[in-house]
Amino acid sequence: MTTIKIRGKQSIPFMAGFEPAKTLWGHSTAPYPSEDAARWAMRKMRDELAKAGAVALHRNRLLVHAERFAAVAERFAITEFSDRVLAQGTGE
Repeated sequence: MTTIKIRGKQSIPFMAGFEPAKTLWGHSTAPYPSEDAARWAMRKMRDELAKAGAVALHRNRLLVHAERFAAVAERFAITEFSDRVLAQGTGE
């Protein structure tokens, strides 16, 4: 976590909980198999991620808040599945 120290004042947390977007891919426990897959998912969930404050752009670096991102991705996945099941059930 980064902190900001203002002269004569106490340090305050800055971008607490945010990590570089590359934490979403590139290691064995990453939720996405590649950068392209992660960026595609972020495009699909863009509005929800923005509303949840799950993604930030600081100094031209894309950052994600892991807990908020996971919550949005989970809701999105459940909704996507539910929509498919309901569409199949109605013959659409």
